[in-house]
Amino acid sequence: MKAKTFAILLVAAGLLAALALVRTGKDTGTTGPKMGEKLLADLPVNQVAEVAIADAENHTTLVKGESTWQVQERSGFPADFDQLRDTVVKLSRLKIGRSFPGDPDSLARLSLLPPSDPNASAGGTRITLKDASGKTLADLVLGQVRSKEDGSSGGQYLKKIDADAVYLVDASFRFLKTAPTEWLQKEILNIKADAVESVTCYADEGQKPVYTLARSEKGKDAQLTPIPKGRSADANRIDQVIEALAPLTVDDVQPADGPAAIASDLPKLVYHLFDGREIDICPATAGEESYTLRIAARETAMEETPSAVESTPEADESKEQKEEKAEKVQEPTPRSAKEINDALGPWVFSIKKWQYDSFVTKPESLLEEVKKEE
Repeated sequence: MKAKTFAILLVAAGLLAALALVRTGKDTGTTGPKMGEKLLADLPVNQVAEVAIADAENHTTLVKGESTWQVQERSGFPADFDQLRDTVVKLSRLKIGRSFPGDPDSLARLSLLPPSDPNASAGGTRITLKDASGKTLADLVLGQVRSKEDGSSGGQYLKKIDADAVYLVDASFRFLKTAPTEWLQKEILNIKADAVESVTCYADEGQKPVYTLARSEKGKDAQLTPIPKGRSADANRIDQVIEALAPLTVDDVQPADGPAAIASDLPKLVYHLFDGREIDICPATAGEESYTLRIAARETAMEETPSAVESTPEADESKEQKEEKAEKVQEPTPRSAKEINDALGPWVFSIKKWQYDSFVTKPESLLEEVKKEE
């Protein structure tokens, strides 16, 4: 073979090798995940003990406590675990669609600079995962979401904080929340209306009842007492009070100065449940945009339950009855008064105005409007 021919073949082989390298999706000279592979295949999900999320305006740190995940910026109030789990699992399953080297222009254009960058519009959302020892397991900047022609998501651009490569992955975090209030466990109570036996409101300085809503038995409508002569009760408003805890959600929290029992001089509604628990709700307002409440609970005499002798023996149940029982989803065990006090007593909760209005403290608000004679 002539030397000239050999040189031509050698150049052609080099070009083919370079083309093959581009097609494999390698954007740098280092070995790394390829197209179609998981970006964080080695992420030890079960070892994650801290998740920090930040953008140019907000920063939230979620830490794993002894029994629950907590929002550090809200003095350790429980975090929304379902939302957190979904986020971490989603990260662990990200697959690479394409990758390329990131230069200053492309990083700014795709919003892949750290959120602390002076150019706010070029900063992305940073998410950092650490284990219990403080070791970083993953540290990413989430950039712009790639939109398809029909407006749907075509993935998202991101990069590892300590690398130059930019990845387009198969999922997006368009709705990832960054503010501490957005990561709180919003539902604090969920007591169905049919579990409420009565509601007594104390609003006078002498803390005497100003009204009572009571049922004679389960399934009956709650009746208001007292009702002034010539007036009638507003059934819709009564239902609003009875249903106010099903569920009760909050916007924000702050630590209280002491247990809720110290607020005994404030207006309060006492929800007496058929199972013997009593829930005190103490609503307060400090202006048109500030509505808060405190919560306390206690146990009273429990309702009697049928004995084992009175219940239908399992042997006498038909096949259909057994199958129906097996299919029923078991309701979670109600929290005891102590559990409610431990979880909710140390906090002041911020709520929306419509929720505050559901805890009626003025009897007049539970009466039908007087029809004026023409």
